[in-house]
Amino acid sequence: MTLPTTIRRAASLAALTAVAGAAALSASASAATIGQAEVLAPGARIPINFAAFKEPANKKLPANYRIVRKHIELARGEKASTVMTAPAGFKIVTIGMGNAAQIGGVVDDVHYPGKRSVRVRVFTSNRAVAKGQTGKGTLYILARRA
Repeated sequence: MTLPTTIRRAASLAALTAVAGAAALSASASAATIGQAEVLAPGARIPINFAAFKEPANKKLPANYRIVRKHIELARGEKASTVMTAPAGFKIVTIGMGNAAQIGGVVDDVHYPGKRSVRVRVFTSNRAVAKGQTGKGTLYILARRA
């Protein structure tokens, strides 16, 4: 008689744990979406005006340069962090944000030029994103062959 009671208690405890775990996971779900890094090669159109970089007249990326971009979506008031990394053999020249003005970003290490990667904290602009909405933007780095 104790065996069936023990089995029932164990089964009910397992079911309760599964339900509580699923509820915890769904409650902590975040709207932050940071896409995979995409690398633009020479000859690609330069998407934004980078600070400290004189663009060629034809707006094409010159040889020995790469642009890495990530598409970002955040709920209003949400903050996230991502690491932007240049391809192997390249060093960061500057960072840029897309023209949407819904997403902003800051770096803790302001001495990132010449390094291969940098951590960027991203956030939404409360002026551009209404309550309950999601802000969208693109984060870029310009890298030069080391």
